[in-house]
Parts: sequence; C-alpha cells; structure tokens
Amino acid sequence: MWVYIVIASVLVLVPAWLTVVLVSARLRNTPEQIVFDIDKATDYVADNLPDEVTRKISYIDVETLIKLELTYLRQRGIASYGSVDFLAEKASKTIDTVLAHEDELVDQLLRQAHEKNLDIDALDIVCVTNLVNEYLGKLGVVGEEVSEFSFGEIEGSES
Repeated sequence: MWVYIVIASVLVLVPAWLTVVLVSARLRNTPEQIVFDIDKATDYVADNLPDEVTRKISYIDVETLIKLELTYLRQRGIASYGSVDFLAEKASKTIDTVLAHEDELVDQLLRQAHEKNLDIDALDIVCVTNLVNEYLGKLGVVGEEVSEFSFGEIEGSES
C-alpha cells in the first residue's frame, strides 16, 4: 500500500514542481508591462498645466490631445493598446529604429485638433505633450533621448 502512495506522490509532485519551475523561469524573462491610465495621465497633465493654458483648454481637450498622442505613438510602433494591437505591431515590424520627433508630433496633433474644431494652438499642444512625456518618464517607459548627432548616425546606417 505504501508503495502505491509513494508512486502516486511522485507522479503528482514531480510534474507540479516542474511546471512551477518552468513558469517561474518564463516570468523571470518576461519584461514588465506598464499600463498607461488615460484618466490618471489626464489628471496629472491638467493639474500641472500653466495657468495661461488652463484658461484656454478644457479637461476634455487635454484628454483628447493625450489620446491623439497615444495614437501617434502607436502609429510609430512605440506604444500599443495591450497584447493584440495590430497597428502598433505592424509599425514596429516595419521600422528598424523607432523614432518619434517632437515637431512631427506637434504638427500632427495641431492638424487633428483643427479637424476636430478644437481651439488649440501649438503652444498648448507643446505644454500637454511635455507633461505627457514627463508622466511617461515617471512611469519608467521612456527611453533615452536621441541627440541630433546620433539621429544622423542612425539615418546614415539605415541606407
């Protein structure tokens, strides 16, 4: 009888232990995923905007600009809406070195804001995007800034 108990225990415990070890090893090598909460980001940006900008744009405008910026980052392959985001996945696979330029972002957001009939100018957008970038930095998701010198080196290496 004891022999059957020992054999059954080994047949149950060894696979269970092996499963725990394999899952632990896989989790150890999985990068941490940081979730960007739009409501918290909007609160952060709205609370830290200069008074001149706060008088001009509403909380809804701030949220709209943040969503537009996230869309821009997805199109560049920098951010995604979770594990299955075909737009971000396609962009990240077609671009060797992922770069986003602030001027391009501001131009795109300004164009989209005008399409949505928002009374927002470039200075408002710069204030919001700088605060979004600051918030992303506090979350720990922003990489190193690429200088113009190294940006030229990257461009030259792609050709």
